[in-house]
Amino acid sequence: MANSDRFGFEALLAEVAARLGDTPAPAVPREIESALARLIDFFGYDRGTYSNLDAGAALQVVASAAVAGMAPLPRGAFGPELPWLREELRAGRVVALPRLPEDLPPEAQAEAEHCRRFGVRSLLSIPLRARGRVAGVLSFVGLARSRGWTADTITRLTIIGEVFASTVGRARSEEEARRSRARLWHADRVAHVSALTAAIAHEINQPLAAILSNAQAALADLDRARLRPEALREILEAIVRDDKRAAETIRTMRALLRRDESGRARIDVAEALREVLHLLTAEFARLGIQVETELEPGCHILADKTQIEQVALNLMLNAAAAMEQCPPGERVLRVCAARTAGGRTAVRVRDAGAGIAAGQMDAIFEPFRTTRKNGLGMGLTICRSIIEAHGGTIRVERNPDRGVTFCVELPGEASSGAPRFEDLLAEASAAQSQAGGGPLICVIDDDPAVRESLARLLSAEGHPVAVYPSALEFLEHPPAAEIGCLLLDNHMPGLSGRELQLRLAAHEASPPIVFLTGEGNVVTGVEAMKLGAVDFLVKPVEARAVLAAVRRALERNAGERGRAREREAGLARLGRLSARERQVMDAVVQGRLNKQIAADLGIALQTVKQHRARVMEKMEAGSLADLVRACEGAGLSPSSLGLSRRAR
Repeated sequence: MANSDRFGFEALLAEVAARLGDTPAPAVPREIESALARLIDFFGYDRGTYSNLDAGAALQVVASAAVAGMAPLPRGAFGPELPWLREELRAGRVVALPRLPEDLPPEAQAEAEHCRRFGVRSLLSIPLRARGRVAGVLSFVGLARSRGWTADTITRLTIIGEVFASTVGRARSEEEARRSRARLWHADRVAHVSALTAAIAHEINQPLAAILSNAQAALADLDRARLRPEALREILEAIVRDDKRAAETIRTMRALLRRDESGRARIDVAEALREVLHLLTAEFARLGIQVETELEPGCHILADKTQIEQVALNLMLNAAAAMEQCPPGERVLRVCAARTAGGRTAVRVRDAGAGIAAGQMDAIFEPFRTTRKNGLGMGLTICRSIIEAHGGTIRVERNPDRGVTFCVELPGEASSGAPRFEDLLAEASAAQSQAGGGPLICVIDDDPAVRESLARLLSAEGHPVAVYPSALEFLEHPPAAEIGCLLLDNHMPGLSGRELQLRLAAHEASPPIVFLTGEGNVVTGVEAMKLGAVDFLVKPVEARAVLAAVRRALERNAGERGRAREREAGLARLGRLSARERQVMDAVVQGRLNKQIAADLGIALQTVKQHRARVMEKMEAGSLADLVRACEGAGLSPSSLGLSRRAR
């Protein structure tokens, strides 16, 4: 491989590794397909494919790309049965066949027939190991002509294949962890709700009984022809009130029992705590527990309400269990919620029970640790998992007199990405005066009144704005200025917002998108977010929510551009290295000594020292640690450098 090709491949590798490192799990196959398209264009192959090799040695196509005029392989199970190829890959052997079917061994009859049938002229399949077994396969085929692969090319393709395998493994782990966590949280909710069957029946039967009595009383008065209009109004108002009471109880129970999560939204912590306390009213009355509350209004956070209520339910039931042995008059549960000086929301659940032994305080949140007779020891572990997933903390304190207090702190609304309108206005005005404008916000909506109102709102905050009546108009007349984000309607004549998002996603420098649509559902919103949308808002939306979403989009745009500039600067420094200096640098960051590098490269020790000094100078590094950071800043992953965690 020529030096120019070598540097071109290294730049491509750095870019692919950087993009995959930031890719959310659902978008990994699409990102790998994009990388494969770049590889087949760089090397001149006809088709490239990355597949998983499951325990049964069956290939599952994850991503595939092909040159124009040829079809990539569809995702899913690879249909043809190729036993010889399968066994070679399962054994971890690279299959490099430049002339097909001539280069196949006699026993590869199925493979020879496959090559003749589909016109495969050459094949390279590289097995990729993970955890001691072959987990993935990177393959390239020549369909138009035969071709060979040098050992250097195979080595470099193996490196990029390992990046693919690592990314797919991470995505799998993230998805499995998410599913396991969701199943555990759901099982915990069901267990608590099952234990509260009597309380649930009481909370529903009470309003139903009141409705029945009021209705029967009205019928009786009608039969006697003595029902006055004001009395009828009073009865009907009571029926409506009790109907809403029963409906609210059912809504709360459905939310707690629902398997899927409701998603994060702006919630009032005090309201969520009141709903849980209402659900537990009958249970606390049965246990003789007196409840005291101090719930400050306006404790808004960005959170999954169902999960926050699950934490509250766990903590309150634990507190009730801790006070079972106390005299009835001393069973006091205190629940507080307030804003802290730092803008966070603090929740405290205090009981008057026997407390927790000093030796158990540190282990109280560990799995399968419990002080309850019939407890499984998972409730507090789940609470900690939920709170930490929301960026908060949970701890337990011993009370000065008796019992314990569980203290939960969650990021306030401003810290969670939904800033106060006044703060956003001040920051935007300051940025406008210092930067002289900032990136352009493009409003794309087919409703002229909506376009005008959004432009007025954003302009008032100091943002430069451009408006477009359709997605096609935006594509045909894009602005010349830097685009900070798109405020995009979904349902529009011609090209929809979703279709515009798909088109823009094919470009490397796609601007962040905030959807603002009059028609939306959970499925549409989830799909938009999977493709990288910053937010999915349904009209009508408060100004604060729109401005908060725009701010997050601008922050993402600034971060992406900053990382791109850092990569460009790093690649420019790499480009100043000669081929020999690059070899020396790779060996240095792997922890090789100068004399080892000299032996590996077959050059004099003094020559290695000279190359090493020039590498440090050109990479602007004062130490080995600086050199490693410079390489990573250029987008070179530790695996591409052969760098272990210990070496770092």
